[in-house]
Amino acid sequence: MQKPKITKEVALSFLLTYIVIEQSREIKIDQITLFEITDLAQQAVDTINEEDDVIPHEVIEALANEYLQGNK
Repeated sequence: MQKPKITKEVALSFLLTYIVIEQSREIKIDQITLFEITDLAQQAVDTINEEDDVIPHEVIEALANEYLQGNK
């Protein structure tokens, strides 16, 4: 089995850093938000590990931006 390019934990960490630090967005971590954020991290992991020509931070940033657009 091939070693994954990225883990869910790393994706989650990058996702939260991108949202809170780079985008200066405050998020309240309740059960729903935690589920949504971990689901985004899993989507990122699946995409990054399944496709050869993707740049991990671009995948995560795109998913984060979609999430932020839906949660203004």
